[in-house]
Amino acid sequence: MREWVVGDCWLGCERRGVRVIWLGPVQWDGQHAPFYACASCLARLMAQARTYWLNRRPSVAAHCSPGG
Repeated sequence: MREWVVGDCWLGCERRGVRVIWLGPVQWDGQHAPFYACASCLARLMAQARTYWLNRRPSVAAHCSPGG
């Protein structure tokens, strides 16, 4: 279970010393760092993801003609 801790938000607001939750590691060029988000930024990120999931196109298999 993930726990909220006091830290720095790595998403848009970049606030420091706020309640954040760990989202996972950020990996780049062989290095990694912990990735945290505050509740406001997490809600915005989740809304963006939800919109993507609801609006994405059907899979390629759905476009195949019947029997072929």
